[in-house]
Amino acid sequence: MGCAPLIAKETFLAQLDRAALVTQDQPVTFAVIRYLAAQLKQGDPAWWPKVLKAWDKRQFVAWTEAWGLFLTCLHFEALSDEDNPLVRYFPSCGGTAEADPAPALARFMADPPASFFERLKKGHRRSYVAARAPLWIVPAVEFFQRRSMPYYLVEVNAGAGLNLAADIIGPRKGFDSELVAARVGLDPEPLLLSDINQRRWLTAAVPPDNAKAIQELDAAADAVLDRFSRDAVFIQLAACAPESAWRFIAKNIPPEEDVGLLIFNMGTTSRMPDKEYAAYREGMTEVLKSWGGRAIWAEVESVRGELYSTTFQFRVHRYKDGALLQHLAVSIDFSAAKIDFQAEETAKFLAV
Repeated sequence: MGCAPLIAKETFLAQLDRAALVTQDQPVTFAVIRYLAAQLKQGDPAWWPKVLKAWDKRQFVAWTEAWGLFLTCLHFEALSDEDNPLVRYFPSCGGTAEADPAPALARFMADPPASFFERLKKGHRRSYVAARAPLWIVPAVEFFQRRSMPYYLVEVNAGAGLNLAADIIGPRKGFDSELVAARVGLDPEPLLLSDINQRRWLTAAVPPDNAKAIQELDAAADAVLDRFSRDAVFIQLAACAPESAWRFIAKNIPPEEDVGLLIFNMGTTSRMPDKEYAAYREGMTEVLKSWGGRAIWAEVESVRGELYSTTFQFRVHRYKDGALLQHLAVSIDFSAAKIDFQAEETAKFLAV
């Protein structure tokens, strides 16, 4: 008897149906999702066994992971090949959003290139959301800046490190960037903005008909590249699996007197099974403990345990009085373009 696939067809189909509900304002993306769902409801299309083979060793926890990666790989192929039939229908490739992409998608899925399945097998989707990128600045101001304390800034699953540069991409009045002693991005496969294919992979994570998000990504990438041209170590990227991030930090960023540590992760721990997240949380607790009250861990993650969560929770952790303390700063809707919340309670939590 063969092993059951790590993602069942019924599960993937249910996720596609849910995805259709949250992408109705993006006609091309919506049409692609509905086409894929319709194909699977009719039976097993020729491409489905190949997808399952590519995903044979992968485990998807968050409901957005599998279909998000699938669409990213589709988008990447269109961005990489001007003869791809989807180019005419993807605005990001110069196409129009007014026509139904289903016929072109059918042609592509009839004989996808090997690179499509290879990226399904090994690719790590890294999305940049301009509205959420600066959230780490809140604890940076309320904890470190209030104490005039320099600090190391570390992001887990950083991709190309764009979130680490949120204060440079969109300068905040009164924010002291000089207090950031170093910016460190940890990722299983760090992305280099100077590499056209790797930058294209970042673009591919954005829906092809979300022009505003692509413009924000391009502006962020250009700003970071400009900074790199003047400071080659502005952001330091290192290869590290997310579940091992706390070990990397403990080994490579040991506590320093009069210096702090700010760790953050976005859309990362929601991809971890419960047991793995429990170990990650325990490891982060030990890291925070070792810094003697000078470390903060911030998370922007989907609601754990909620099957089709469309809410992100911004949680801030600190180690104090012999325990890991947690504060829910704000809950954020999946599609929020702007995030407003009162910072008073967060400031109280981060006070001495």
